[in-house]
Amino acid sequence: MNWVIVGQGALASLVAIKLQQQHQSVAILTRHDSAAEVRYFEHQCYQFNTTSVRDLADHDHQTTLFAAVKAYQVEALLKQLGPAADNCQLVLSYNGMLDNESQLLPARCLHWVTTHGAYRDGLQLVHAGKGQSWLGWQQGHGAATPHQLLNTLGQTLPPLQWQADIQRQRWQKLAINCLINPLTVIHNCRNGELLSLALDAEMLQLATEISVLAARLQHLELAPQQLLAQALEVAHKTADNRSSMLSDVLAGRPTEIDYLNGFIARQSAHLGFTASANERLWQQLR
Repeated sequence: MNWVIVGQGALASLVAIKLQQQHQSVAILTRHDSAAEVRYFEHQCYQFNTTSVRDLADHDHQTTLFAAVKAYQVEALLKQLGPAADNCQLVLSYNGMLDNESQLLPARCLHWVTTHGAYRDGLQLVHAGKGQSWLGWQQGHGAATPHQLLNTLGQTLPPLQWQADIQRQRWQKLAINCLINPLTVIHNCRNGELLSLALDAEMLQLATEISVLAARLQHLELAPQQLLAQALEVAHKTADNRSSMLSDVLAGRPTEIDYLNGFIARQSAHLGFTASANERLWQQLR
C-alpha cells in the first residue's frame, strides 16, 4: 500500500514517521510542490519524498491519502485534490464539524478520530499525548471494513478500533473539544488547570446543548453527564498540555472555534432553538 500524507503538521508528521518505521511507502503532499522538511523524532532524522496532485491522478486505488488538517482547511483541500481524490482512499481527521459535510465530503471517505496529541518544537516532533483512535466510513453502516488499512493504521498509532457508526465518536470528540479548548483560551491555562476553576456547571450546560443538537440533528443519544465526565478525564490525562486552540492563539494562527462551539450555535439556531452557552463562547473567541 502506498501512503500520501497531506502536509507536515504535527499529527500528520507523526503518522508519516510511524508509517515509515513500518517500512511503508510514504510520500508527502506539500504546498506548492515544495520539498518536504526534515523531521526529528526520538533523536532520529526522517526525510520524505514528495508528490503532487498531478501525480495522484495517476495513482491506483492502493494509494491511501491521509489528511490530518484543520477544519477550515478541508474544503480548500478537496478543491485542490479535485478528481485525483477519486483515485485514492481518503482518510480525513479534523476537529469539529462542517455545516455542509454531506455535500462536501466524498462518498467513500473515512474519518480517523483520535485522542493522540503531538506538537513541533522546531524540527523536533514530540508525541505529547498517547491516546486511542477510531476509524469509520463517513456514510456509516453498510460498507465493508478496509482490513488492510485498519491493520496498518492500528500498528501506526495503537490502539485503533473500527467504528461502524463513526459519527457517534465524532460527536463525542466534538463535545470534548467544545468543553475544553475555548475555556483554556479564556483562562489562558493548560488543560489540567481547568479542573481547579469550578467550571463544571458551565461545562455541563455546554454538554447539554450539544446532546440536544445531536439528538435532533443525527438522532444520537448522548448523555450530558457522560460527556462532561469524558471531558474532565481528558483534561486530567492531558493536564500538562496546552489545547490546540490555545496553541493556535499564542502562535497567532486562526482557531477552529467556528467548527466547534460555532457549529453547535449555528446548527441549533437553524433548527429553531438556542445554544446560549456555546453561542457565548463562540462570540467571545471570535
